[in-house]
Amino acid sequence: MLKETMEEILSAEKKAEEIVTAANAEAKEIVAAAEREREAILLAAKKEAVDLMRSLESETQALAASESDAIIRAGTEEADAAFASADKKVANAAKNIADEIFKKYGITTL
Repeated sequence: MLKETMEEILSAEKKAEEIVTAANAEAKEIVAAAEREREAILLAAKKEAVDLMRSLESETQALAASESDAIIRAGTEEADAAFASADKKVANAAKNIADEIFKKYGITTL
């Protein structure tokens, strides 16, 4: 009976050791799987961040181009208006000068 009890104890210890070994192996696999998943999530997050930065850069460049085009158009319109106004003023000034010269020298027609 003592021998049987000892054999049962030894058998139980062996079975417990096998369970612990299997549990350790399973725990290592769980940790390895978690590490792989962490790496995959990290890579996906990095890719998403890069994609977002590229998208933001494209949007920013498009907005800057649009705004600069608007500024250039406004500047061109303003310059055109200034030239048109200057042309009128020069034409009026030339007419006034010619009129004054004609008046001074008594010229009535050309």
